[in-house]
Amino acid sequence: MHNQGITLAKLTGWKNYGKYRFLLHALVWMLYLFTYAYIYALFYDSVTFGKALFQFSVTAWIDVLAAYLLVYFLIPKFLLTKKYFSFLGWFVVSAVVFIMLQRLMLLLVTYKFIYPDYAENFSFFKFNYLYTFFNIFVMAAIFASVKLFEYWYVNQMKNQELQKQKLESELKFLKSQIHPHFLFNTLNNLYALTLDKSEDAPEVVVKLSDLLSYMLYECNAPRVSLEKELSLLQDYMALEKIRYRNELKVDFDVQGRVNGKMIAPLLLIPFVENGFKHGLSKQIKNPWINISVDVEDYLLNFKVENNKPENDSSDETGYTEGIGLKNVRRRLDLIYGDQYELTVKNEKVVFGVELKVNLDGRNGKATE
Repeated sequence: MHNQGITLAKLTGWKNYGKYRFLLHALVWMLYLFTYAYIYALFYDSVTFGKALFQFSVTAWIDVLAAYLLVYFLIPKFLLTKKYFSFLGWFVVSAVVFIMLQRLMLLLVTYKFIYPDYAENFSFFKFNYLYTFFNIFVMAAIFASVKLFEYWYVNQMKNQELQKQKLESELKFLKSQIHPHFLFNTLNNLYALTLDKSEDAPEVVVKLSDLLSYMLYECNAPRVSLEKELSLLQDYMALEKIRYRNELKVDFDVQGRVNGKMIAPLLLIPFVENGFKHGLSKQIKNPWINISVDVEDYLLNFKVENNKPENDSSDETGYTEGIGLKNVRRRLDLIYGDQYELTVKNEKVVFGVELKVNLDGRNGKATE
């Protein structure tokens, strides 16, 4: 009974439903009784409203029992547990019992005290079975409809909540993968510098510390500033230039108004990482990478292109199915839904990725 109050409160938004449940049910039954008596008296000139009200009050408790037995016992115990034959059997048995009880009340009370002139013509087993059945179970059917709708609604809410929690957990897992993936690549770079006893190693440590600080402490929100994400890319590019001893040619171009725009954290860096991991890391001479950012209203157009060895044998699958791009593609699906477009270009000596995404944020599927 307590769960009923809670769930119906969710349906109606009435927090005090549980407190006033009994009063509400009593009012519903009174309204049913008065309406039924009024309609009956309206159709039969010989029956006054008072007489009709008394007549139905005598058997109203049978209607109440039928409704609550159906709603609080038969439906939850048998119908909702998919025991359909047991539900049907118990329902038929209960219907017969309630019909017999109503006939008994008519014999002992209604015809004896309200319609004594018709008592001699009353036959206990001779009556309209279909009419009597609907007469008893009309309110039970209404209550059952409300109860079944309530069960459906609550289950829908539970399923949506579970789906939301599942998506949030998946997003957190995907975002957590970025940290070790990025750290692994950068530590490899630092390891190479320390082997060469490069003077750039301390600078790499400082920049790496700054990057990890941003990742650990500023990326917990569902959305972060686009400016900060672009600043993260610039710091990452600075680390890579140290690794390539400034032989790397970088073109980083930003167009449009980026301030005030928000984006899912750590969404862009996997594209840049992917270029170094699969392309530039294999390049011996004249490595280059071009990054362009164009923001028009809330539409972000982000492009990354880099050169690769002419004899590179990797196909497009080799680029797109790595941890970085596979991860970010799934995050895009979860966060932005159909509000993004990701294109991969894998040519003979150039690999490129283009991302178009709506930063408005009102049409996404989920939040982190």
